Amino acid sequence: MKLRLSTLVALVALLGLVMLVVGFIQVGKGGFLLLLYPLGTLLVGVLLYLRHPTLYVGFVWWLWFLTPEVRRLVDYQSGWHSQSTVMLAPYLVAGLTLFTLLRHSPKLQLRHLFPFGLVSLGLVYAFGVGVLRSGVPSATYDLLTWIVPVTTAFYLVIHWRNYPDYRWVTQRTFAWGLLVMGLYGLLQYVDPPAWDRFWMIHAEMNTIGEPEPFEMRVFSTLNSPGPYATVVMAGLLVLLSGGGLLRWPALVAGCVGFGLSLVRSSWGALVVGLLFLAAHRGRSRSRLIATLVVTGLIVYPLLSFGPLAEVIGNRLQSFGDLHQDTSYIERLQLYSDFASQAFSSGLGQGLGSVGDVTKLSTEGGQLGELGVFDSGAMLVPLVLGWPGALLYVGGLIWLLFYALRGTKRPDLFAAASRGIVAAMLAQSLAGGVTTGLSGAVLWYFLGLAIAARMFHTQNAKAVEQQRGGLSDRHGRPVPAEHEPYGARG
Repeated sequence: MKLRLSTLVALVALLGLVMLVVGFIQVGKGGFLLLLYPLGTLLVGVLLYLRHPTLYVGFVWWLWFLTPEVRRLVDYQSGWHSQSTVMLAPYLVAGLTLFTLLRHSPKLQLRHLFPFGLVSLGLVYAFGVGVLRSGVPSATYDLLTWIVPVTTAFYLVIHWRNYPDYRWVTQRTFAWGLLVMGLYGLLQYVDPPAWDRFWMIHAEMNTIGEPEPFEMRVFSTLNSPGPYATVVMAGLLVLLSGGGLLRWPALVAGCVGFGLSLVRSSWGALVVGLLFLAAHRGRSRSRLIATLVVTGLIVYPLLSFGPLAEVIGNRLQSFGDLHQDTSYIERLQLYSDFASQAFSSGLGQGLGSVGDVTKLSTEGGQLGELGVFDSGAMLVPLVLGWPGALLYVGGLIWLLFYALRGTKRPDLFAAASRGIVAAMLAQSLAGGVTTGLSGAVLWYFLGLAIAARMFHTQNAKAVEQQRGGLSDRHGRPVPAEHEPYGARG
């Protein structure tokens, strides 16, 4: 099979980017990547966005997976940076979907796209408040972390006809991603690389253990155990729906890394996702059960004996004694301290006022007053205020109504996407799920779930029409409508 010239160019560009990063790291000049890495990824991203939408989607996920590790390597060679331009890469590349939103903005009046307009208006409102209260730099960066996941979902919904391609690339990308991240996470647990130790010390990540063998919670190539566990949770559900032979070692590596992350909220979220998959009906249900059984038989011995079993077992036991658990007590205290402020904030604090982004608006790059805020449920009203929260939550609920209803045609991957969305929402009580990488997971699979529904609905209509359900005056089948869900109304 001959490669098209444009495909060959895209592959060469990807290889060139990899060689650029590896080359500078290899010769100890990682500091040059502070600018070259985001610029190079953006150039490759533009090429793929314009010419290869399937490769573009996979490329964005690899940036989410690996960019934090690139940042640690760069900092290890060039010195610690509390705010690194390297971390802009996934936002810049995924942010190209903003142009899709602008290009198709007239379609926001359609019923199935209108909720995206509501969500975007809510964020624009919060951005205005944030500029006034926190300044342009922090409000702008925070806007990226909120809106890029939303526009990514919009991109998938607009291109719903490519759903089979997106399903394929998502399964393959997460299969390779979980395999790489799981194996690296196991290495990290047994013998943390020097750059990971450097990162833990300078980022003062005391809550995830000591930078010593067998003394830390695994975060693999991500920034911390929380985002890593979120990605693996989603990846495990994806691979239960398919992914070729590669999914078997990926499932095993993913499960081991997932356990060593010790993130209980993600463990619980995985159970929610599995319940959605268990409710799936169709011929693929037996395949799902077989996959679960085989994976369990392989993983159980690995997590039931030796040092891994002791660490994970102790963490599981903490579920039964939460009142003695430090993180649980701190989260309760957070709700007690900020609940009234979050739900009575009126205009809201605005974008740039909560989380790590507060470093951009304080002297010395220190966290602001709300720099540590670990509650997704309170984050939306606190930041967006009542005007922005009503628009954002209203649009999200509208989209959930479409996504979670499922389709008449069995589709295990679509069921997994709906399960991931439900799992992320369940996890919102324990942390933010609307921004950054967590937001990317939530909105990406929400967009895929809606695209799957649209794809199967249109296919069903086309089949019905071809069977003689609709025809013109010459007896020919009437073409299927391009906009489902009564879009013309």
